[in-house]
Amino acid sequence: MAASILSQHVSYAPRVIVVLNLLLGFVPALILGASIAAGIEDDAHHRRVFLLVYGLWAFTLAGWNWLESSHVAWVALWAAFGTIAIVWWGASRARPTGAP
Repeated sequence: MAASILSQHVSYAPRVIVVLNLLLGFVPALILGASIAAGIEDDAHHRRVFLLVYGLWAFTLAGWNWLESSHVAWVALWAAFGTIAIVWWGASRARPTGAP
């Protein structure tokens, strides 16, 4: 009986990991889009802060997936997103204010 319950629980784990990764990873991007569409003032500054926070959040998700022993693709995906966001954030900070 207990082995049957355990095997059912384990079979749901990959689906839960996928749902959590999609929810925790991509919903913040939708929130950013909604705030830009709402016309938040100082959009450039808002986007730069979002890139920093999203980059750090992506690294957190990569670490969480690593600790959960999720598929290596999830770890690589979030590490890549985090790296891209932090590099983009750094590049946007390096540009002068009046540059296009």
